[in-house]
Amino acid sequence: MKLGAYLKNKREQSGITLKEMQEKSGIRKDIIRLIEMGDLNALPEPAHAAFLLQQYTRAVGLDSDAIMERYADELPDENVNERKRNQSQNEDYQYFKKVLISFLVLISVLFVGWMVLLQVGAQTDLFEKKPIYDVEEELITPPEESEEESSETAEQTEEPPTEEPEEAPATDYSYGGSEGSTFYYDLHVVEPLVISLAGENESWVTLTDDAGNTYAYENLTEGEYEVSPEASIVYLTLGNSTGINVLIDGKPLDNPDAGNAVTVYYEFNLIKEE
Repeated sequence: MKLGAYLKNKREQSGITLKEMQEKSGIRKDIIRLIEMGDLNALPEPAHAAFLLQQYTRAVGLDSDAIMERYADELPDENVNERKRNQSQNEDYQYFKKVLISFLVLISVLFVGWMVLLQVGAQTDLFEKKPIYDVEEELITPPEESEEESSETAEQTEEPPTEEPEEAPATDYSYGGSEGSTFYYDLHVVEPLVISLAGENESWVTLTDDAGNTYAYENLTEGEYEVSPEASIVYLTLGNSTGINVLIDGKPLDNPDAGNAVTVYYEFNLIKEE
């Protein structure tokens, strides 16, 4: 039995629907279908096939290492991916080269035109400054103001004190515990809710909600996402949590039980404030 058919059979035997699989694994439905069809080379990033298989097998309770060893011949060829990447980089280089050459040609043309203009101007006195008026302007001194007028003017120009704007309320959260590498939080939401990611090291990130929205599904070092008002649960997966910080409405997320875990899963229960 092929890898895709085997995984689909195990999911259906476990009674897990595609929607439930998306919520448990953090993988979009269309990607799940590609995996179950066995067409791993059709993934947006075939190099991430091993990571996606780990997410899938974990959701259905299978041993990911045994699965990948058993079906190693069906995993995407890294050399094919490398050739695609090199081809893309070469196309980008050629495009940049054309743009640079065009820019240099434009600068050269402008420079030559400017030199010709200077030469013509020097021969025809094109740039000679000429006075607008031939008569001398009389110096006009403004009349002196009386002390009463000065004090009235000063009173009129006094600006009223500015009121400092009140700080807008932000979302607060409370830690609800953990189960393995999954951490649960209750967010008392003041909409709009914004989840931000910032770090120095790149990490695979999936950010989805129970309303069917996918906000992130890629490798990144930073990002800012406004959560849909229709969502009541938000799911976040970090492939390399040691290099990424999570912020809720600009407030750093405190994870007391993270330890040395690399791949972690967050489940945020959204409590809407009236």
